[in-house]
Amino acid sequence: QKTTSYQRLHDLPMAKRADALLKRFDVNGDGLLQRNEFHEFVSTTFPGNAYAPDALLAAIDADGDGTVGLNELRAFLRVYDPSRSVVRTKSCLVIIDVQNDFITGSLANQYGAEPIVPIINSMRDAFDLVVISMDWHPHHHCSFVESANDGKIALAGGAAANFTPFSMVTLKGDADRAEHPQMLYPRHAVCDTDGAACHHALDVLDSDPKIYKGTKPNIDSYSAFFDNCKANDTGLTALLEAEGITDVYCCGLVFDICVKSSALHGAEMGFAVTVIEDACRPLDAANVAGVKDELNAAGVAIMSAAEAIRKSKADSGQERTLKEFLKVTKRSKAAQALHSSMSMGAHAPSV
Repeated sequence: QKTTSYQRLHDLPMAKRADALLKRFDVNGDGLLQRNEFHEFVSTTFPGNAYAPDALLAAIDADGDGTVGLNELRAFLRVYDPSRSVVRTKSCLVIIDVQNDFITGSLANQYGAEPIVPIINSMRDAFDLVVISMDWHPHHHCSFVESANDGKIALAGGAAANFTPFSMVTLKGDADRAEHPQMLYPRHAVCDTDGAACHHALDVLDSDPKIYKGTKPNIDSYSAFFDNCKANDTGLTALLEAEGITDVYCCGLVFDICVKSSALHGAEMGFAVTVIEDACRPLDAANVAGVKDELNAAGVAIMSAAEAIRKSKADSGQERTLKEFLKVTKRSKAAQALHSSMSMGAHAPSV
């Protein structure tokens, strides 16, 4: 059944909305909306919109190739109001894993993470929304070296062995996720323990939404958006959509794992994403250059806290054309994931 009103369309979760529409109107099955397919999409979905179809195509088509891909469609559907020709900027600071175990506890950062806390605190007022994302693991989580050595997780290729921290294993597939690689860490951020609590000096308000990740024993979640197999959604996308967020700024721990994963998933979901470098620490400094290349390739900006504050304040409430907004979202035309679980094995600290 065709969607005939913008309101009915907007009531659907964004990811399902974009996927369903692309599937419906992509007549030739190439994964893109060609000009004629896009015209049919517009006339069916947004009757009476403020743009002529070709003008709207020009506004959405950030790379100028005359087609619309899934990720362009995701970004467009998040912000488009058929009664308006502009997008109002609204920003969110996502604070990732600034928790005791990553600062002073079992997985304490080797570069000293405590200095990022006052930097993060100094930025809060520059953003329309602040979200706190936290690792929140059960005691026998699949990312724990102790769980592997105790035989508490199902490993492919045999029984438990004497694993050490930062060993790579392969988790057997189950009903919740496919077989995939997993790095083992010391037990950390166990739910309802002091190690899982936010650092005492981090400013956290009761009104700050909390995102809990890695809550299932059988699957890890580096990203604040999805688990490592994208089998489970944390709810962050829906939260940001409900708040009308267009721009996401990521900071916290660690730059080369959870911050990177969150930024790439945010870009994949059609947000304009920035990573605030001096408000992060890496697990291993040797990974930083490669991660920056990966973020840049995905259209993720990298800047300092001072730059992020200036940009967010300058942009707050500003109106951008659709084309201006879509130019700063992910440039990848196709719907492929920007961050695969298969790439998550390169996180061990260098010796």
